[in-house]
Amino acid sequence: MAWSLSRKVSVALLGILLSTMVMTGAFGYYKFQSVLSDQVNSRYSFVVFTIKRKIEDRLALGLALRALRQIQELAELEKARDSQILGIQIYDSNREVLFDTDRGTIGSRVPSTWLEPLSAQGTQPFSLTDEDSALVGLPLVNTLGKVEGAVVLRYPATYLEQELGRLLQRLAGEFAVVLLGSAVLSVIAASWLLRDVRQRLVAMENTLNQSVTKGAPAKPGRDAFEGDFVRFCGKAREAVEQIGEASDEVERLDRLA
Repeated sequence: MAWSLSRKVSVALLGILLSTMVMTGAFGYYKFQSVLSDQVNSRYSFVVFTIKRKIEDRLALGLALRALRQIQELAELEKARDSQILGIQIYDSNREVLFDTDRGTIGSRVPSTWLEPLSAQGTQPFSLTDEDSALVGLPLVNTLGKVEGAVVLRYPATYLEQELGRLLQRLAGEFAVVLLGSAVLSVIAASWLLRDVRQRLVAMENTLNQSVTKGAPAKPGRDAFEGDFVRFCGKAREAVEQIGEASDEVERLDRLA
């Protein structure tokens, strides 16, 4: 079935709109991914910084890191405030876990790779990975500038993926609504705006069929353009007739030769 002009224009507009939305959505998705990643790191870095500051304040008083019993309660309180926090650990420069929201791991040792950021980055935040967990931490430094250990917070590695998944679902729904609404508006707008063009094309097709195919005289046009087209069709019909007569004459002369 042949498509009308308005339908073709609507499909073209929808294609342009769809490609624009896909490109915009892709750029927005990757931008959101970057921003969300920075926000998550900043959010948990602030929690770690709060614990770090309270520990270092006590270290400044000359207390040993393993003697700060209040830190256990502080870590458990911070974990209880956020359901996404899997655990908070405080370990010393010998890799021994001194405090942990999971008390069963107290006294164990962290991997040796967890000490590398302490010497490489000084007092800067660092990130680690541990199986299905992502970690963000800060070194603990005493008043003499010596690194005593570190505070590490664990959160689900899939947390960022879950947030991005919800974003994709919302974008898909919004895109579907926009495309559906745009499709309806495009068909209506194209049908109304191209009404005169469509009628003129139909009239031109009928005029051409009458003048060339059927050989009947074409009706006068409604305006100057249609009038010119009718005259053009008349001239075309005359040219076809003359060509036909010339062909017949050539055949007659061939037979006589």
